Amino acid sequence: MESDEAYMDNYEAQSALDAVRDTDRLMAERMKWPLWRHAIVGVMMAALLLGIVLPFDWQIPISGLVLLMVFLVIRDDKKRHGMFVSGYQKGRTGWVLAIQFALFVAALLTTNTWVDQPLQSPLFWGIEAILLVGSTALSVLWQKVYQADLKAGRA
Repeated sequence: MESDEAYMDNYEAQSALDAVRDTDRLMAERMKWPLWRHAIVGVMMAALLLGIVLPFDWQIPISGLVLLMVFLVIRDDKKRHGMFVSGYQKGRTGWVLAIQFALFVAALLTTNTWVDQPLQSPLFWGIEAILLVGSTALSVLWQKVYQADLKAGRA
């Protein structure tokens, strides 16, 4: 009798795990964001840097704009997918976030070290372009890693 119960418990547990894995695979297929959504991440990072280096009078409006973009992305994700997936997830996406953080810090340090007047500096606008394109590409990479983690059952 106990062996039948143990078998049923194992069978139910395995069925539950299989259902979770199937859900993760379906979610991986469904959680695809359009390129404009990734580009918004790049725009937010570039705007954040711009807000930091500009005079204080500009910092609050630019920070408000970045917060508005975050709100709009969350709202669109919930409308499109029924949920918002934040950038911080367990799994291998953490290293993508670490690279994003390092890119932003490098852009900030480079700007603070080598740029005196950001709005008039071609170097600053080059840094902004690298930050925008790099952050957009990292967002695309984050999606690919996230989907692979879901498919492999790592998320």
